[in-house]
Amino acid sequence: MDSNEEMRENEEDFGPLEAQLKKALTRVDAPPTLIQFLETAIEAEEHQKRTGKLWFRPKRGGLVMVMPKPWRWMMSPWAGGLVAAVLVAGVFLTGEHVYQVHVKQVQATQQFEQATQITDRALERAREKMRKAGVDLDQ
Repeated sequence: MDSNEEMRENEEDFGPLEAQLKKALTRVDAPPTLIQFLETAIEAEEHQKRTGKLWFRPKRGGLVMVMPKPWRWMMSPWAGGLVAAVLVAGVFLTGEHVYQVHVKQVQATQQFEQATQITDRALERAREKMRKAGVDLDQ
C-alpha cells in the first residue's frame, strides 16, 4: 500500500475538529503587500547604514523615516510603561504644586482676615478716643 493511500484513509478517520485544525495549520504564502513591506524595510535599513540619513525614498512608495539605533529603544515593549510612569509622575508633581499653591492661598486669606480684624479694632479705638476728646465723626 502506498503512503499517499494510507494518508487518504487516515484523513477519512478525521472528525470535523481535526479537519479544521489541519486546514488552519496548512502553509500559506505571505501576501504580496507584506513581502513588499519587508523588502522596503530591509532597503531602508541598508540605506540608513550606508548613508546615516534618516529619510529614505524606496523604489516604490513615498518617503520613509528610518529610526536610528539610539532611538530604537522607543519602539521596545517597555517604552510604553516608561511613558506611563513619566506621565503619572508628572500628574503627581503637578498635583503637589497645585496643593502647595492652595495652602499658600489659604494662609494668605487667613492673614488678610486677621489684618482686617486688627485694623478694625485699631480704628474703633481711635474713634472712641476721638469721641472722648469731643470730636463728632458722624457729620
